[in-house]
Amino acid sequence: MNRPRYFQITYGFNKTRHIFIQPDSHMSEADAWYYACLHSGIGLSYGDNHDQQDFDALRSHAQENGLRQVSWEELP
Repeated sequence: MNRPRYFQITYGFNKTRHIFIQPDSHMSEADAWYYACLHSGIGLSYGDNHDQQDFDALRSHAQENGLRQVSWEELP
């Protein structure tokens, strides 16, 4: 049986640092940016290709909307 994994994601938005915990089976830089977009309320435009598979488009969308300095780490 797989034990749940938890990741701490940190990002900057509107000159404020935000931190949240995201459960998932794995995490990558693209995943962290994706979750930060959702958590910040920036969201993603339906029909636009802003998913984890197109990291450059995702990061560009996030940065255009003020999201900065996304980082993550797995919690023990």
